[in-house]
Amino acid sequence: MIKSFLNKLETIPSLAICSLIWITFVALSLYIAPYHELWADEVQAFLIARDASVSEIILNIPHQEGQPSLWHLLLKGLIFLFGDNLNITYISIFIMSLTVAIFLFCYNVPIVYKILIPFGHYFLYQYNIISRNYCLAYLALVLLGYLYPLRHVYTWRYSFLLILLALSTSFFAPIAAVLGSFWIYEAYKSSNLFSSRYILPFTLLACCGISLFLQVFPVNMVQYDIRIKYIDNYPYNVLAHIPETFFAGQSLFINLFILCGFAFFAIRAVVSTDFYYNILNNKSNALLFLLIWLSFIICYFIVRPMYYHQGLIWGLFLCSIFIAFPNYCLKKNHFLFLICLCIQIFWSFKSISYDISYPYSSQFEIMKILQKHNLINHKVHAIGFHTIPFQALYTRKNIYISDDTPLYWLWTDKDMQIKSDNMQQQLDLHRDIVVLDIDGAKDVDFSYYLQPEKFYIYKIPAAAVYKGFLFYEQSVFLFIKK
Repeated sequence: MIKSFLNKLETIPSLAICSLIWITFVALSLYIAPYHELWADEVQAFLIARDASVSEIILNIPHQEGQPSLWHLLLKGLIFLFGDNLNITYISIFIMSLTVAIFLFCYNVPIVYKILIPFGHYFLYQYNIISRNYCLAYLALVLLGYLYPLRHVYTWRYSFLLILLALSTSFFAPIAAVLGSFWIYEAYKSSNLFSSRYILPFTLLACCGISLFLQVFPVNMVQYDIRIKYIDNYPYNVLAHIPETFFAGQSLFINLFILCGFAFFAIRAVVSTDFYYNILNNKSNALLFLLIWLSFIICYFIVRPMYYHQGLIWGLFLCSIFIAFPNYCLKKNHFLFLICLCIQIFWSFKSISYDISYPYSSQFEIMKILQKHNLINHKVHAIGFHTIPFQALYTRKNIYISDDTPLYWLWTDKDMQIKSDNMQQQLDLHRDIVVLDIDGAKDVDFSYYLQPEKFYIYKIPAAAVYKGFLFYEQSVFLFIKK
């Protein structure tokens, strides 16, 4: 029955299906966008672009972020063009819509993959609605998978594409180095290929690689240590979550059960004569595939080993299969892979439903309440992790921050010490409007505000969604002096 359905799909004109899929993808994205409240990571990038200078973004911020400056520079330019009210969600939607269009109209894969992949969790939600630098990584990966067979024809395009891959996220910088090394080695070994036209593109690629290394390293360990300490049993917990990239849920048992099924079919393929024949005749491809994954895993655990980066593993999986084993992608009977894609779609629509139903920081609701009291221009205390989005809605002049207390994007040891030391003092000096995330402000004494006769007290629900699940619910409190 499944084979019959897949065969019927192939008879429908591909252009019509691809056009319908792309229009649906864009329409869904634009429908969801107004409901999405920026996450703290999104706000951090926005604040860097808004408040830091170009020189700081290039020279200082990469050491704090552990990431290249391309995303921040892009946001900086767009904020310059469109102003501080720029909604960065639409930037990632534009980039991911372009990415999906390239995949749909340029890739030669069975139509069933073109229907399922764009609506998976990472394409439709995680790097589309949530606006982060990883949308650039997906664009680079999709372009790379398409241009790879023509890498010796379009040398300049290929070199610029590898630079885009490296500058999208530091996780993919070693991947660009591996692909660039293979590229120049292939040209050198083939006398009819190697010529002076490779020298300048490869020199540019090498210079960008060296400058990127100097730009990012050494990484400021303050932010790194803060994030890692919240991952219990690191790195084992990170490794335990990797099956979730391909399969469903928070249940490790289900993940491992399906993974065992996947392993069974993989081992059966490995012991087949056909597999050995292909490996023996494609040693360079097998080596390339191995080096891509080894370099990614090493970089993953050096730079930012967080298990919610698994979307990059998923994207790299699709891209590296296309590069090393393109004939594999032309088959349409990979039923475990199809099951995986369907589960990814389940994640997408669960995440979307929660994003619509539950605000992240209740920033829009709070703004309405401030407007109701004619206080929209008054200064506000925004305390706690989930009140960080208010820094995107307000300028420095509208938020109580003492002279020596930095904004969210500064992460030196001195900065963190000042943040924790001065907040209570700052809170006690200005007792008028406070937005308080209880979970993110446990060390702050706000008992003074718990007086209904002195304050309007609003308790507003907020939540966080992670990979199709309601990760946790919390409350944000708004106190307005009567």
